[in-house]
Amino acid sequence: MAAMLVGALRRGSGCHGGSRLLAQSLRRFVSTLVVAEHEGGFVKPSSLSALAAAEAIAKENKISVLLGGSGPSLHKAADHAASSHPLVSEVLVADSEALAHPLAEPWADLLRSVQQKGGYSHVIASSTSFGKNLLPRAAALLDVSPVTDVTAVKEPRVFVRPIYAGNALCTVKYTGEDPCMMSIRSTSFSPTTEAMSETKVAPITQWVRLGLLLMQVMFQMTFRLGRQGKLSHRSFIWLLEYPEQYNTWQE
Repeated sequence: MAAMLVGALRRGSGCHGGSRLLAQSLRRFVSTLVVAEHEGGFVKPSSLSALAAAEAIAKENKISVLLGGSGPSLHKAADHAASSHPLVSEVLVADSEALAHPLAEPWADLLRSVQQKGGYSHVIASSTSFGKNLLPRAAALLDVSPVTDVTAVKEPRVFVRPIYAGNALCTVKYTGEDPCMMSIRSTSFSPTTEAMSETKVAPITQWVRLGLLLMQVMFQMTFRLGRQGKLSHRSFIWLLEYPEQYNTWQE
């Protein structure tokens, strides 16, 4: 990808021509992860506005939607997200009691794992209390700086956001490493009203916390071996020294 971008700059006639070709090349490689909120089995309107913001980044954008929580309402919301926007290519579902409440710590860990797996160029969340709490923590884990309260998208990495308590607007350019993490003001992006056909419904992928599954299996084995009198103290040592690297989210 880097070689293609360099080639695009070299083919440009002058600075402005090279900049235009660079912007066009960036649009071709845009992929966005939208962190969505849901309630009552439906994606919240603020998250639908985040999908509209992802579309504004690039028309050829490949959008993935991340949903977390537990229970039947989560999977109903996943079905809604899969048909909520024509550019949605997949819906990632993390079903866990740890995500049932909007706490930033478990969500930031999930978001880091999903980003490391997917390698998205952009991560978008709505500027709700949940998004404002989650985005800085996840950005710190990924060693990037977030762009907050975006009200307009001019280019894939050029945005408009308010300053001075909303009394002025400024244009900012993100120059850091991927992903470009941003929160958007939902009132500035209208959700799409385009009708979706059944053939455009995005696939749904389950994400599980590998460490929790292994712990459950280990506890079951410990219980069964303990009843048979075959349990050694080393099993308890293994549980106490459970390796942290296994306690990660996996697709």
